[in-house]
Amino acid sequence: MKMNIKNMKTVWGAWICLGLLVPTACSDMFETDSTSVVFESGNRLDSPNDSLYSIMGILAQIQKLGDRYVLMGELRGDLMETTVNADVDLQEISKFEVSASNQYKMMNDYYQVINNCNYAIAHMDTTLVDYEDKVMIPEFAQIKVLRAWTYWQLALLCGEVSWIESPILDLEASLKDYPQKNQEQLAELLIEDLKPYIGVRDLNYGSVDGLNLDKVFIPVDMLLGDLYLFLNQYANAATAYYRLIKERELMVTSMYRNSWLDISRKGFSYFTHTSGLSYASSEVISSFVYSSDAKAYHPLLLRMSYNDKAFIAPAQSFVDEMSNALYVVGVEGKPTVSGYCDGDMRGQAILAGGQVYPSAYGSMTLNNVAATYICKFFNMDNTSVSGSDPENEALGGLYLQRTLPLYRVSHVYLRLAEALNRLEKPTMAFAVLKYGLNATTLENPNRVKQSERKGEIYTDFTEDIFADNVGTATRGRGNGIPYDNEFYIIPDFNTETSTGTLEDSILFVEDCIVDEMAAETCFEGNRFFDLLRVARHRNQYPAYMAKKVSKRFGENAERMEQALMEEERWYMK
Repeated sequence: MKMNIKNMKTVWGAWICLGLLVPTACSDMFETDSTSVVFESGNRLDSPNDSLYSIMGILAQIQKLGDRYVLMGELRGDLMETTVNADVDLQEISKFEVSASNQYKMMNDYYQVINNCNYAIAHMDTTLVDYEDKVMIPEFAQIKVLRAWTYWQLALLCGEVSWIESPILDLEASLKDYPQKNQEQLAELLIEDLKPYIGVRDLNYGSVDGLNLDKVFIPVDMLLGDLYLFLNQYANAATAYYRLIKERELMVTSMYRNSWLDISRKGFSYFTHTSGLSYASSEVISSFVYSSDAKAYHPLLLRMSYNDKAFIAPAQSFVDEMSNALYVVGVEGKPTVSGYCDGDMRGQAILAGGQVYPSAYGSMTLNNVAATYICKFFNMDNTSVSGSDPENEALGGLYLQRTLPLYRVSHVYLRLAEALNRLEKPTMAFAVLKYGLNATTLENPNRVKQSERKGEIYTDFTEDIFADNVGTATRGRGNGIPYDNEFYIIPDFNTETSTGTLEDSILFVEDCIVDEMAAETCFEGNRFFDLLRVARHRNQYPAYMAKKVSKRFGENAERMEQALMEEERWYMK
């Protein structure tokens, strides 16, 4: 079903959302002061228009989770930190010392989304048929996905959640004791809830407010892959990611890469990595979207970051790691290495003369304040409207954030690599980073060990649609990366006297994947989740996370590492 809707504000405001009995924190599910009820339990959603307005209302609520998704995913990781300008709540999160009054500890918005999803699920007539097509199933499936995604974010914040499948419509229902589910239990429940909707038709409601709505929805296979990966069910995860890749013909292309023209660093080409963040880009799979109306709700991440009074900044330890990353200079179209230098250009490019070209971040002066600023949100879709922002004079105007990418093509491939590596296919996983998965790569025994090709569906990238796949590392670490046989390699890969074990190779490649996820998807809300998954793969939770995150605390790193061994610090208890 395609629909052309002229006014996003009108549509997203059309569905009245439950707000009467909302949770205030993870451990305090609902306030019960109100006795009013918005919905009547007998109402049915039995037409395509009903399904449209219900799902758009849910998406309008999910909009409000965009800022928090990014902040909670990054400030608990090792790539982002707060500045002295940040408010107390953000500083508490960054320091893992969250007080009871911290605004980010209030889970109202999440439970409102879940409650409205529960209402739609309970009342949607999925038997409605049009020429033997059950027309409500795609909406029903997507509402299930949106509920699952929201529940999963809540679990990552709190460690456990109250499992509620029925809508809360009255005071009596709000007072019930609901079962508590930890992350493992919740992941299993959500997987079983989503599996019936594999292969259901994708939604597309056409153009709204200048944006095509196909990218506001979350693919069921993306979320299933993430849940399986969290549970260390690697074959299931790889299968889900592969289904998504194959169905949508997703490729890591060279279109979104930055590279030096030569070893002199006097010029660069393809400096378009951040253009892949655009909503219209083929790189974006799912995204938060926001109205062009200046009076509507918009994220504050641009104000928080690209500002001479910035609240958030790249962690200096991350900037240092990106600056020291190996860069392999190559000549376009030639299978050779012409030199080596340092610096991953997905962070920032610094020319030989010292001129800085920001990508994810940049060292620059804003309003006479020199610092390293996060530029990623400025490089995402935004609209300039008349007026000024008194809280961000450095921008020289008023800018509204229109989109925040949730999933991109590189997310899918890097998580597939994570699963492949743990399936004892380290050379195939490493190929995602270095070469790109295609027939040329897979059939070359110097790139992928042929013993790793056992016929599983998720290892089949030999079709022509994958011919142009490139390694994710080439997007910032040089065109010559695929041809380097000296440094960016798996140790002992081809030596007859190898002393390394398969486990050594898996750990090495996993380290490379973790670094690559940092460079490619930094500041997009993933990092806490990424570190949590890998810690579980290694059976080193929370020690692995504590060691990684403590690096950004500088001289206090050792103290923080010890403090972060206390599991409760990681969650909003």
